Amino acid sequence: MEPRDISFGAIEGHDRPVTILKRALANHTLAHAYLFSGEAGTGKKMTAFALAAAVHCPDAGPEGGCGVCPSCRKVAALGHPDVHLLVPDGDEIKIDQVRQVQADLALKPFEGEKKVLIVDGAESMNQASSNAFLKTLEEPPGDALIILISALAQSLLATIRSRCQELRFHPLPRRTLARALTKKRGLSEGDAWFLAALAQGSMGRGLEMDVQQEKTAREEFASLWSGLASMGPAELLAQAETLSKDRERLERLLELGVERLRDALVYRETREERLLINEQAKDLLREREESFSLPRMLADLELFVVSRGLLDRRVSAQLVAENLLFKLGKG
Repeated sequence: MEPRDISFGAIEGHDRPVTILKRALANHTLAHAYLFSGEAGTGKKMTAFALAAAVHCPDAGPEGGCGVCPSCRKVAALGHPDVHLLVPDGDEIKIDQVRQVQADLALKPFEGEKKVLIVDGAESMNQASSNAFLKTLEEPPGDALIILISALAQSLLATIRSRCQELRFHPLPRRTLARALTKKRGLSEGDAWFLAALAQGSMGRGLEMDVQQEKTAREEFASLWSGLASMGPAELLAQAETLSKDRERLERLLELGVERLRDALVYRETREERLLINEQAKDLLREREESFSLPRMLADLELFVVSRGLLDRRVSAQLVAENLLFKLGKG
């Protein structure tokens, strides 16, 4: 994926790691290896490219690369000869890939001051490639900067982690993410707030999700749930059979059920609409509050969670769907 903006100024909500990197650049004290850790989609890769651009940009300023010079444009387009990106080949980063980047790092830089290696998905290194990569960290080329990116940093070899300066990227606060989505996607405040809740702190997810699809899915879910009480056994069985043939849809229904009940419980206890994931559901929550008791909410929440666990243990989707719909329909 090509970064859209590779300046530090475009990175939202990660003041601490960005400040550390900017200070190191200004003082010429960059570590030879960094580990950017944190959940997927939180801005680690974007920050890695911003650092690579700042290292090579001849007009770098307080916010890193200028973004318009040939060097910055090459970094953004993944075409800079001194910036190498290592990603998994299938499910793993293989030893042959590590050996190739070792050979690349051993060469002198073509255009810039140093070679930059970005390893995206560093946890994908297998035992052989991890051991081979460790040698690079133990005896790093003098003109190389290595950046490991990982959503599962704890799975890396301890010896690899110990040779890197780790910078932690935390999920973005909902308000920060909503503000960024408003700016980057031109969304209304309400839609940006909605997606920010669904994205759970991940800028990547927030940028990828389709607002209308998410709203439609919740409308269809609400319609199905509210209609269960009026269905007879034959119709409930037919609905369960339909769901069982589409596992992805059934899993999605279980996720939306947990989300709806989470909102119902939060609203019941706080009356704070801004804490809801789906603010559009607040009127329905008010309408059903008297008939939707706390014990019933908790029982239904357990039902959705247990149903998902049964699916994960490969219990028949037909049986899971039937049990779910019949119990919800009794309410």
